Amino acid sequence: MRILAVGDVCGSVGCEYVRKVLPEFKNKNNIDMVIINAENSADGNGITPYSAEYLFNIGADVLTGGNHSLRRSEVYDYLDENDFVLRPHNFGDDKNGKGYCMVDFGKTQ
Repeated sequence: MRILAVGDVCGSVGCEYVRKVLPEFKNKNNIDMVIINAENSADGNGITPYSAEYLFNIGADVLTGGNHSLRRSEVYDYLDENDFVLRPHNFGDDKNGKGYCMVDFGKTQ
């Protein structure tokens, strides 16, 4: 399995850049899974449901977070509802979302 991990995508400019390069890069390099750090994918900082969905729609499989993950309150319910948008695991169970996930691509060898 080939996994691409993309560092901090910042704001709408960063999201747009990833949209331009990710599909071709995935295809050219036979990438099976894409993990993107999206904690600053919203303009300014933080993550919003809109910026998360944008990244999923262009090919991300999992979005990770960091210290800015809970900066915007509009993402709280989204973190609880989407198993593939992760807040830092060390934030503790009293925070919104999950700190880990399992991805099943249905492949066996």
